Amino acid sequence: MFQKNNIITAVEISTSKICVLFGKVSAGEELEIIGFGEAPSNNSVVKGEIVDMDIALEQLNKVVSQAESCSNCLITDSDVIACSITGTSIKSHQASGTVFINNGDNRVGDKEISSAIQNAQESIIQDGRIMINSFDSYFVLDGNRRIRNPSDMPARKLEACIHAVHCDNNLIKSFYSLLNDAGFDDDPVPVFSGIASAYGVLTEDEKASGALLMDMGAGTTEYLAIFNMGILASGVLPLGFEHLANDLSLGLDLHMSDCRKLLQDGTIVQHINERKAFIEVKSAPGNIRKIPLASFETIIDLRLREIFQIIHSKLTAQNILQNLNSGGVLTGGGALFPHTSVSFSEVFNIPVRIGQPFAANKATDTAGIGNPRYGTIWGTLKFAEEFHQIIHSKQKKSIVKKMLDIADKAAIQFLQSFSKIFKSVKF
Repeated sequence: MFQKNNIITAVEISTSKICVLFGKVSAGEELEIIGFGEAPSNNSVVKGEIVDMDIALEQLNKVVSQAESCSNCLITDSDVIACSITGTSIKSHQASGTVFINNGDNRVGDKEISSAIQNAQESIIQDGRIMINSFDSYFVLDGNRRIRNPSDMPARKLEACIHAVHCDNNLIKSFYSLLNDAGFDDDPVPVFSGIASAYGVLTEDEKASGALLMDMGAGTTEYLAIFNMGILASGVLPLGFEHLANDLSLGLDLHMSDCRKLLQDGTIVQHINERKAFIEVKSAPGNIRKIPLASFETIIDLRLREIFQIIHSKLTAQNILQNLNSGGVLTGGGALFPHTSVSFSEVFNIPVRIGQPFAANKATDTAGIGNPRYGTIWGTLKFAEEFHQIIHSKQKKSIVKKMLDIADKAAIQFLQSFSKIFKSVKF
């Protein structure tokens, strides 16, 4: 029988699918998957945002039941529930906050670090918006010494440079409302899906030496640039692999469902590998259209390059590309299409690998989430695991208690923002 404080849950509500993943946390052991449920979103989610609560609730109830059935647990048994969040209202900023060191020995302590981070957070939040996550990128001592961990360093002034992800209040409310209707007792811990994917597929070496992560889903593409364990940039494009199917439908006068099937079932890839000149498509009962393979390739390449060039321009303007020493990592359903990585590498002129859920044990493989489509849900569970460790760490118990005395939601944001102080969250 599982104890409540050993169970964590991850939820992903995306354009193509809704997933719930149960995990068991045991001291000194790897995170174990004990339950999994998945169902199509059935057009209830568009570009990562919920547009039909009734259908979304019906599908979420299905996947919760699936996860509960195979785990012999209830969703209410969860000690921590994390939910990945995406949508067109999500924005990110690099912000800074400053404090002066007046503690007698002029050394940076936890109090000064927390105050600098809090000042940075408060400098960017506007009315009607809410912080999803914030992670420190780096610190500056006395205006000129850039450092990763300033703890116990001598200084007169500390500047915290953070990466903050925030969104419209209504976006968060829609996710919370859906989960509450599905029987979730408490509001979940939110995590930007781009950050969740980083938890799921990036290695420690890639986080340290610099990498560009891109998660191409059906309706959106999330990106995240990381260097020296600090997030330098992130964002969401309202463009995903579904747009490739739409482009093929319009450009070749085909039914949308046929184009989606050709992309997903490997037909186009097979024809490319076999160097066939045409793809045969049923256009009406008894009629077959022979469409040049080159037409498919041209349309697909144009859309992929557009997505990657938009992100390339953003990162170029922020002077970030030179920090990507480990190259690129592609994940999400779009990464399964071979031409995606080819276009990515040509646009960014860096090596690229396909990001699959790492640290995956036999339980992960048994659950069937060992491919790029599940990088976000696996990363969301890993995020929940680290949040769980923060809450239950004996050494930090008194600090956490003070936070929890403030207010539940405020405490969640507080915990998330202090990732490096607690040395649990890796960014």
